[in-house]
Amino acid sequence: MSGTAQIYDAVLHPTKEEFTARYGAVVTLLGSYRLVDPADEAGIEIHIGRDAEGRLVQMPTTYRAEELDPAATFCSVDHSVLGTRWVSNALGDPVAVAQMIRTIVQGDDGAAYSNDSGPIVDVLGTGDPKAPEGEPGSVVEDLEVGKVKLQEYTRQRAVGTVEIGDHVRSFELRLPNLLQTERTVARGFTTPRMHLTATPKDERLGTDGLIVAELYWGDLV
Repeated sequence: MSGTAQIYDAVLHPTKEEFTARYGAVVTLLGSYRLVDPADEAGIEIHIGRDAEGRLVQMPTTYRAEELDPAATFCSVDHSVLGTRWVSNALGDPVAVAQMIRTIVQGDDGAAYSNDSGPIVDVLGTGDPKAPEGEPGSVVEDLEVGKVKLQEYTRQRAVGTVEIGDHVRSFELRLPNLLQTERTVARGFTTPRMHLTATPKDERLGTDGLIVAELYWGDLV
């Protein structure tokens, strides 16, 4: 498991509903899923809701005590327990990107919540079924995923290099804004073999698994 995310009984200003609406076009916020930063420097939360057209969307964010990168910053919030927290695009935060990659590569699941709220979906990584055991991308639970260096990022895509095992590998990580089920050839293109699937725990999301993240390897560096 990715660990347990500490959830505080706190008041936020602006609220999550307000900043996801303003910066993520989320009209109805339904819930979230989380990953955990082992160093406890960044809170990693991916919000799920519906947009103005009723489509399921996600907005990946991180929370930090200090601003990481102005280009990735959405806003700051006043947290009644932790004080000022900077809310950023998670794909512009190397810690969040590393944890996404780790969860996919290790075939891990998402974080538990420390209170009774819980994630709105259960996420699970695939690993890389075609990679030999011990090679970068294989499903090895203790395969170390280290430092990420970002070369570019957007709201839905991050490109860079990652230390994985004894290798440095280039990657492209995608977190689609619109959430859909697994793609097949019949739909024109397919879901990559390395991805993160979300199983809904709330009937408002339906019952089919959703693809929330996709990982592509590039060359060894």
